[in-house]
Amino acid sequence: MNAVRYNFSGRLALLLAAVFWLGGCSLAPEYQRPGAGLPQGYAAARNAQRSDLETYAPENRDWWKNFNSSLLTDLQALALQNNRGFLGDRWALAQVFSQARAGRANLLPEISLGGSGSRKGSAGNGGYNVTDSVSGTAQASYELDLWGKNSDSALNKEFQAEAGMFSWRGAGLSLESEVALTYFSLLAARENLAVYDSMLDNARQVLDYQEKRERLGAAAPLDVASQRRSVQNMESDRINYLIAINGSRNNLCLLLGIAELPEDLAARLESERLMDILPPGVSAGLPAELLTRRPDVAEAEARLKAANANIGVARAAFLPGISLTASAGYASDSLSDWINPASALYSLAASLVQPIFNNGRLVAQYDEALAARQELVERYRQAALSAFWEVSTALEAGRLLQAQEGHRDEAAVQAAEAYRIARVRYASGAEEFISVLDAQDGMLAAGNSLVQTRLERLNSVVTLFKALGGGWAEEGNMEELRDELASLPGLTF
Repeated sequence: MNAVRYNFSGRLALLLAAVFWLGGCSLAPEYQRPGAGLPQGYAAARNAQRSDLETYAPENRDWWKNFNSSLLTDLQALALQNNRGFLGDRWALAQVFSQARAGRANLLPEISLGGSGSRKGSAGNGGYNVTDSVSGTAQASYELDLWGKNSDSALNKEFQAEAGMFSWRGAGLSLESEVALTYFSLLAARENLAVYDSMLDNARQVLDYQEKRERLGAAAPLDVASQRRSVQNMESDRINYLIAINGSRNNLCLLLGIAELPEDLAARLESERLMDILPPGVSAGLPAELLTRRPDVAEAEARLKAANANIGVARAAFLPGISLTASAGYASDSLSDWINPASALYSLAASLVQPIFNNGRLVAQYDEALAARQELVERYRQAALSAFWEVSTALEAGRLLQAQEGHRDEAAVQAAEAYRIARVRYASGAEEFISVLDAQDGMLAAGNSLVQTRLERLNSVVTLFKALGGGWAEEGNMEELRDELASLPGLTF
């Protein structure tokens, strides 16, 4: 009997080793990516001129560097570091990572330790008697994963964590896009203000010239009043751009998570010009499969994989489950017996549970799992199709806006020339002053239209980068992304 008790630890170790290696086959259906019915590529990309993207990050990050603006790069770094919403998204990601770790915990035995001790004293013949009592236990429990329920459940949690990871990347991509769009809007508002100020200087010079001629009786009061009206309208309209500059600057600070721009960034911003930022070109022949790595599409697929694993969990619920428990310990009424092997205790137990009648609950849960997977199949297809057409729209918009900018650039040149000629001819008496006013308005409109077209063109490229998931280079693998995220405070995977 003592030998049996003495060897209990060896038997327990063998039991735990056996159940550790026991694993069941998964009942989840084999995952296959659903077809989305997308074309092989984009017509606009096939017709586009290939651009130099040698400096583009191969892991599909830092896409904004293609605009060759060092200030934009610094703004992006500041936003990713300080934006409060993005920091909140990071902690949301930490939660799903923790849930994935908790899901994997059921794949191993659960072990717990316990112990107690007491001392009793009593007066007796010849003195005072003291009795010590101690006990200690170790307990292990494990559910045999015969049908893969636990592993499928853990896989479900892992795919949910992967979906959270892609959601986090999507939030980062949205933040990066908003920073770029707001930065360009701020530069465009300042550029339009510069156009107004330049035109306003000309208009004031013309007004001064008209007023002098009026005093000499050489200019009609109507012409002078018309020019005064034009100057006042310009003064009024330029305020709209002051409002836009202030709003864009405030929005930029909000995205950066700061109260105001640092002095060095503010100084550099003053020297930036929208027209100096050239939109990067697009590589020819973009394949449609690039969309599978777009954060929202990849997230939809990860959730579909999670739902696929959940079907295995629902199927396993129909089958019997076996749970094992083992416990060991020592019990003694004397501290001196604590190291005595005869005081060792152990027990082994196994239980079998087979569902018989549950009023259709398991069937309903299985049907729910099937329906959930089919729902996510359609949502994946919708995400892929939506992504395809967003990219297609952005590609075509970029091509057309490039052509439009060329026309508006030439229109601005001709409007300036028309204004010059109108002033010369009016001064020589060959034209009425209304011609000067028309040319003046035309020059102002052409300058503003050119700035607006450049802004729209830059925005279309930002939209394209976002629609492609950050760019069109090859993406780094998931393990690299996990390693990167694991290095962040509060995130472990």
